[in-house]
Amino acid sequence: MTILQKISNKWETYTGRGKTYFYRAIDKLYPQYYDLKKVKDSIFPLGYCLPDELILDKVPEKTSLWAEVVPGLRETYRFSNEKDYYAMYAKAQFAYTWKKGGWDCLRHYEILANGTIPAFPDLEACPNDTLTHLPKELILQANKELLPWKDNPDYHSKYQKYAAAILAHCKENSSCSAVATGFLKNLGAEPKQKILFLNCDTNVNYSRELLFIGLSRIQESHKGLCYGYPKLDFLYDNFPLEKADKCYGKGFGYTRRLTPSTDSQALPTTDEEVENSIKQGHWDFIVYGKMGTEEGVLGLAPTCPFWKTVSEVYTKDQIAFVYGGDHIQNLKDMGSAHSRHLSTHAKLGKCFVRELKLN
Repeated sequence: MTILQKISNKWETYTGRGKTYFYRAIDKLYPQYYDLKKVKDSIFPLGYCLPDELILDKVPEKTSLWAEVVPGLRETYRFSNEKDYYAMYAKAQFAYTWKKGGWDCLRHYEILANGTIPAFPDLEACPNDTLTHLPKELILQANKELLPWKDNPDYHSKYQKYAAAILAHCKENSSCSAVATGFLKNLGAEPKQKILFLNCDTNVNYSRELLFIGLSRIQESHKGLCYGYPKLDFLYDNFPLEKADKCYGKGFGYTRRLTPSTDSQALPTTDEEVENSIKQGHWDFIVYGKMGTEEGVLGLAPTCPFWKTVSEVYTKDQIAFVYGGDHIQNLKDMGSAHSRHLSTHAKLGKCFVRELKLN
């Protein structure tokens, strides 16, 4: 590294700190600047979920105490297909999980969906507005009462009670259909309406993919429409299995879950056609599927796709932004660029956030 590069890095570090202190001071001295009381009404939690068909109907027979996969131990990541991977969790009584890049992690739901109790050591530190689809209190109580495990009738009885309750909660609250239904309610949308789901950057993002699966299924079943643009081919069942295996996370849980629409010929397939459909008010709602400071220009208004046209035709109540990144959006700390990004966009539309701390 040259001396100029070192100076540049130091300059970025100190200017970054300076901005943090500056914006914190503004929030403290002049809280009306961010108007957080008002923008909070446009911010909603949005956790991960799993397709409904992946959640078991009942707690299966358990043949091992602990699941084989241990987060961080690469040698335990040996599974090459979904069936074997989920079966590994289904036969275990407990499975380790904890915070990864962010608090929300697909592994939590894979464990719950297979009737297994997660051992989640740091769960008490999770903000109230994050992991809202998880039965946090049930998990904490189960961990407290059942770990360390004792092989006696009392523990087995309590295990069955907690495992059944956690699985039932998962089925009711953590499925794609449940999360999408809650999303529609907070958006103020009905299943029969038409949603244009703008995917922004097309690299995999679990928040976007799993929400889109739920919305697509609900809208289709009610003769509505949730149309994704650009199309994410890996979500559809005509996507080659050998390619799905090469997707992020081996494609487990989200690839090949939807069937292409038979009316696809009538839908816009180019930027020009999509923009014209927006100008004509063809859609009832516009959802931006991947927003946040880490998403670059595609995750920021006014440079996100079709923003000029969308903002001219649709009101803020018809626009939604999905924040699926790892960074916490902490509205108690406006020195954070992530928090400022969220507060700005909450004035432009409704924001649905994976990692959130409102109070």
